[in-house]
Amino acid sequence: MGSDQIMNKTVNVNNSNSTPDEIVSESIVPPSLQYGFGVLGNIMAIFFLCRSAGEYKWKPFYRLVCGLAITDLCGIALVYPAVMLRYTSGFTYEFPKPLCEYCSFWFSFAFMSSALIVSAMSFDRFLAVCYPLYYRNSQDKRANVMLLAIWVFTATVSSLNLVGIGSAKNFYPGSWCFIDFANTGVMERINTYIYSIIGFVILSITFVLNVAVTYSVCRKPVVTTVCNKRKRNDIYIIVFLFSIVTLFSICWVPLMVRMLTNASARTPKNGPEELLVVRLTISNSIVDPWIYIILRRENLVKIAALIRRLNSRKHKQGNIFNIETCAGGNRMNTSEHTPKSSIASCTTEL
Repeated sequence: MGSDQIMNKTVNVNNSNSTPDEIVSESIVPPSLQYGFGVLGNIMAIFFLCRSAGEYKWKPFYRLVCGLAITDLCGIALVYPAVMLRYTSGFTYEFPKPLCEYCSFWFSFAFMSSALIVSAMSFDRFLAVCYPLYYRNSQDKRANVMLLAIWVFTATVSSLNLVGIGSAKNFYPGSWCFIDFANTGVMERINTYIYSIIGFVILSITFVLNVAVTYSVCRKPVVTTVCNKRKRNDIYIIVFLFSIVTLFSICWVPLMVRMLTNASARTPKNGPEELLVVRLTISNSIVDPWIYIILRRENLVKIAALIRRLNSRKHKQGNIFNIETCAGGNRMNTSEHTPKSSIASCTTEL
């Protein structure tokens, strides 16, 4: 089907879970790119994690990274086929209620699980840096327990609409379903407040933990070579973690704000703005694995070594320039009957 047929189709709604009658003008390109890069990136991240397992011996932090990649992969791979079906049908395919509830569950589950896993990664670094003795004595199964607890808790929160606390809604342009935050119903608003407030609490805890970790690493003295190596390793992980947290904050906050705004409004919206914030949130799951692929410790070590080589080369070039400049000045002074001792003095100083 051509792009002209996909664009500008009328959305017909016959049930409460769909968008109102309106003209839809949305391109299939953004969801196609999100689907392709999301699946490819997360599979590659899992591959690199498994390939490097012998190096870091599946320590808790890397188990959490793997759990994040698996969660992001599921959130995209299990929902986007239905999304693409809506687009390729020219916006004529209507989500049945069971499919809408299924998509709503996986979207809300993947979004909150990813946020909690990022927070758990920050907590893992907090223990490793601030309480190293306790961290070493209790790390055997901690990551597995944390991942299981996160998935169970998030599944419970994401299932509230299935037990009558709120409902699932098909949002503009009829291609994605989420918990209904565009409804004035009491239960729908309660469900929206629960989800969004938990989201803001997760963000706040993650921010505090990362500030504490950064402060502890910066003030930690370097006494031995081993301490210096550990500090460098902490810095590598903090760079990666801060990149993940920054991306998570940028992508997560607009959806939470939009949910609270709609829940507090007399006439909640369901339009392109809601589509934009959910695409931004999904982008977190797409970019996360690429951050890991690019900012792996091995790559950061290579980047740091390259920077050192470039700085060393510039330093050498600067010295050569100074020597040549000094020698040229001395030749001028010599031609003007400057004593030879000044040449020796200049060379010695350089």
